[in-house]
Amino acid sequence: ACAVFYRRARRSKRKFRCKGSGCIQNGRISDCRSCRYDRMKALFAAANKEIKVTPLIVKPRTETEHERCPSCCPSTSDNASLPTTTTPVLERLRHGYDVMVRIRKTAELMIRPDHPSIQPSAIDKNDYPNIASTHGMKIRTRKILQSSLFDFASIAFPDFTTLSDDEKMRLISGCCMRIDVLESSYRAAIIYPDDSTVFTSYTTIINLDTFDLYLNDCPLKVDIEEAKNLLFPNLAEQAREVKREWQRTKPTEDEFLVMLALAFWNTGDETFCRLAIANRKAIMSEVHAFYASQGLTDYATRIGELYCLLANNEVNFLYFCEIFPLKFRQIMKFSANHQHNNRRLHSARANE
Repeated sequence: ACAVFYRRARRSKRKFRCKGSGCIQNGRISDCRSCRYDRMKALFAAANKEIKVTPLIVKPRTETEHERCPSCCPSTSDNASLPTTTTPVLERLRHGYDVMVRIRKTAELMIRPDHPSIQPSAIDKNDYPNIASTHGMKIRTRKILQSSLFDFASIAFPDFTTLSDDEKMRLISGCCMRIDVLESSYRAAIIYPDDSTVFTSYTTIINLDTFDLYLNDCPLKVDIEEAKNLLFPNLAEQAREVKREWQRTKPTEDEFLVMLALAFWNTGDETFCRLAIANRKAIMSEVHAFYASQGLTDYATRIGELYCLLANNEVNFLYFCEIFPLKFRQIMKFSANHQHNNRRLHSARANE
């Protein structure tokens, strides 16, 4: 309450008058706004002298570094600035995410079509190109993500291991797409900041130049140009808008991990309400404590920005879960009807 009072008073620049002398010594500091303000000002000044304000992590890699390693995203094991003894939740998140990423990279690189085998050292160094995705590959890589989320959750959230196998599957299935959209958006904004390229998995992408390849292995033969004209303009605009939002907020690596954890527990399933509330509380308590320990007295604004980014991700999630698939199904239905009509026409001509 005192911290809230101090922040509001500092913003308003209001002048307070002391009710009398000796307020602090006589235990009446809460009754005197002037003495209360002076006391909080002295406490924050002392804290700022003792604690050096540093960002949660080192800033994301520069454009030059992206050019040197175009397919890489900053690893959560690099540039760790958080003390392990005071941030156990974030340490578990970082470790779980590292394991999840390695599983996905290894599995995705091993199933690449028409590509030579990738050496383990290349996986460690992120020394591989991101390749164009296809519809069939997207289905396979989504299963890889779903599988890797079990490892992530088992490491990051001890309560996850107490769930039954069916409960674990329900929880992972409910958050998989949301996690996919969040992480893909974060990485695309860093690695492909200036175009409409979108990650469809950890190592595959889609853009205007590769969109026709995405449709190559669809169950039905589709009109590539028609599909591109119907699907890609909205996809490209959505991608650019999402990147602008991420680049405006510029979450640090650890802030991204916090967002990832909150997205994981964003479930409407009443079965997991107790666990979700407990884990979200633990995550945010640690974030509050860390910001405060760094002397960031107005960190509520920063947390609000992260929540706004999560809300925007829900819009993006809705697009990729409902709008884009709906348009894709429309193309499939049109192609099926078109092929059916062609068969009937050929059959009628053959019977003439």
